[in-house]
Parts: sequence; structure tokens; C-alpha cells
Amino acid sequence: MNTLGQGRHVAALFAVALALRMILLLVLAPHEAAAGQSTWDFGHEAACLGEALYQGRGLADPWSLGTGASGWLTPPYPALIAALMWAFDGVNPSMAFALFSLQALFSAATCVLLTRLGQNLGAARAGWWGAVIFALYPPALWNAVSVVWDTTFVAFGTVACLVVATRKGAFESTRATLGAGLCWGALALVNPAPLSLLPAVFVYIAMSSGSVGARAGRSALFAFALLAVCAPWMLRNARVLGTANLRPNFGVELRLGNNPEANGHPVPFKFHPSHVASELALYRDLGERAYAADCGARATQWISEHPGDFLVLCLRRVQYFWIGDLPLFDQRSSAASRAGFDPNSWAKFLSFAVLGVLGWIGALRWGPGLRERRLLLLALLGFGLAYYVTHVSERYRFPIDPLLALLSASALLRIFSKGRAEPEAQ
Repeated sequence: MNTLGQGRHVAALFAVALALRMILLLVLAPHEAAAGQSTWDFGHEAACLGEALYQGRGLADPWSLGTGASGWLTPPYPALIAALMWAFDGVNPSMAFALFSLQALFSAATCVLLTRLGQNLGAARAGWWGAVIFALYPPALWNAVSVVWDTTFVAFGTVACLVVATRKGAFESTRATLGAGLCWGALALVNPAPLSLLPAVFVYIAMSSGSVGARAGRSALFAFALLAVCAPWMLRNARVLGTANLRPNFGVELRLGNNPEANGHPVPFKFHPSHVASELALYRDLGERAYAADCGARATQWISEHPGDFLVLCLRRVQYFWIGDLPLFDQRSSAASRAGFDPNSWAKFLSFAVLGVLGWIGALRWGPGLRERRLLLLALLGFGLAYYVTHVSERYRFPIDPLLALLSASALLRIFSKGRAEPEAQ
């Protein structure tokens, strides 16, 4: 396929992906539910923090309960919600429609980035078919047009940063290395979760050309640029909250997943300040940083007293992260007893599980290059580690679902070619 023809195909794919998302948005009309909704019911912490910014109170009050300055989330997504609140005068269907439309646009654009990532990795066909898979992937459509969270933007940013890191000559010059570091720093500021991919990136840099000293210098320059982007927010948290963490709530997440009632998923209704008055009172008394540390200490104590239960929970979370929760056993909602007979639940589960399994097959059987194979395997190995010890939701895996789509396409191409080498360059 020539360059012009390829560009037309990619443009057509983008248009189809965007059209599918907008049609789903118009048909399901999830934005209409915003009429009369409270900020918390509309978008939980992200919307509440956005409302505080909209009202000129800075990033504060993650549950709209007057708890003061917060670092519960990093600022870009709440700032987007604040901007939309300003443009549409608060939470309402018009504001929600604008948010979901923007997410649909970025979700469709992720398909375009996947084609470029496939080219960079020497797997153009896998990149193309991975983009097709992601365009049709049910969780991608659903997250874009109904979920008030940074999920869709983080997936876009993760693929964009991988494109930057894998392009030809990405770490061959000071300018290119700085650019890659700035890109990853911006992604970390949107959501720190993709920082778990950094070991894979540093190994990728270490396998680039040049002397050991040159490669070490590139790694240091990359890290410096990344930290430079995050430093203002880290300094703000150090000054206001007493911690330089991008997000200081890890201890809370650790306790939500490790307690007497833990099942692998978060248990907010008995352990979270947004739902439990005693926890909210303790949060107010200690402050956000100290409260998170206290939760971490309580979780660590429970883990030390129940090591076997913790191991079982970790294994269960690995299963949830890569395969999901079989609808027959899904106990997370009042409709759980009917989930086994709900076609939507099965569609979500099967698409999620198939992508997870095929993604690993594609990474393990990756053919185009050893350097690229190590990058992909380490990315998959590293991304879920924090969730294995805390708690899991399908949404948490979504930032690497586009990569899994590409890897799944690679696996399918190998299967259908019956083991013959794939003509990637075509």
C-alpha cells in the first residue's frame, strides 16, 4: 500500500471509529442522566475536584464535603471538567455531551496512533488490524461515551508516548530524548499509572545504539525531562499536603483491597471516606497525607496477619486484571444475580478476556525484533503490579488495552498464517 493510500485508509478508520462512538452516544444518551445529578453522582472524585477548580477553590474536596486541599487526583482531567463546567454553567446534559464527545474524539484518534505504533515496531499489519480491533472494542466505545474518568485520555496518552519512544532515532539525540521525556512527564501528570511502564522504556533505551555511557546519559536526560514536567505539581503537594507524591492516596487504595471483606475488587462502602462517616471524620482530623499513611498501616497489618488470604487475593486480582470476572459470579452490583443472563455482561467479559489472553500470546510470540519484544513483555509485566496488591476494576487495565489490541492482532495474524513469518512491511 502506498503512502497516500495508507493515509486514506487510516483517515477512513478514524472516521468510522468516531462515527460508531457518536452514534452510541446519541442512541444511549448517557449525557441526559446529568440533568439534576449531583456533582458526586455525575463523576465522583474527578467531577468534585473539577467543581472546586470551577468555583475558584483550587484542587480540593474530592467528595464535595468541604475537606479542603487535595491531591487525590492529578489536575489535568479535573481541570478539563472545570473548563466544561465554566463553558456550560455547571453539570448538565450539554456539559456531559461535550465531555463524552471529546472522549469519543480521543478514542478514535487512538486508532490512528496504533497504526503508527505498529509501523514503529516493525509490525505495520498488526498495527492496522490492532487499530481495527480497538475501533470495535466494546469497552473502548463504552468508556468513551459514558465514563467520567480520565481513562480514555490516559489510553490515548500511553499509545502516544509509546509512539514517541519507538520512533526511529527516538533516543539518538539530546532533542529527541528531551522530547520523549517531556511527553512521558505530561502523561504522568494526567495519571501516574503509566509510570509503571518506565522500566520497559529504560530497558529499551539501554538497548539503543552507542556506548554504555551514552545510553546512561540518555536515560538520565529522559528522567530529568519527565521530572521537570511533574515537579511543579509535586512541589505543590509537598507545600500544601506535606508529601511530594503525584497522588498521595496509595495507602487508601491498599486498604480498600486488603481487609476482612476483600474479594479483589474495591470495597468502598465500608472503608472509604466518601461512604463512611467515621473514615471521613478521621480524614478531616489527620489530613489527606496522614490519613493515607494510616490506611496503609492498617492494610499492612492485616496483610501481615493474613498472608495466605493476601496471596489468594493477589492471584484473584491477577485473574480479574487479565481475564475479568465471569458474569455468573459477578457480585459487584444489585443486578449480579441477572448478570449471567445479560448479553451485555457477556459481551464485555468475552471481549475483555480475549484481548487479555491474545495480548499475552502476541507479546510472547512477537517476531519483528528482540528489542521490541522486551519492551512489550516488560510493559505487560509491569503495568498491573500496583493493582495486584491493591484492587482491580476492568477500567484500570484500559490504558494498555490499545497495546493489547495490537498484540492480539499480531497473534491472530500468526495463527491465520499457520506459523509462517508475517510479511509485516507490506
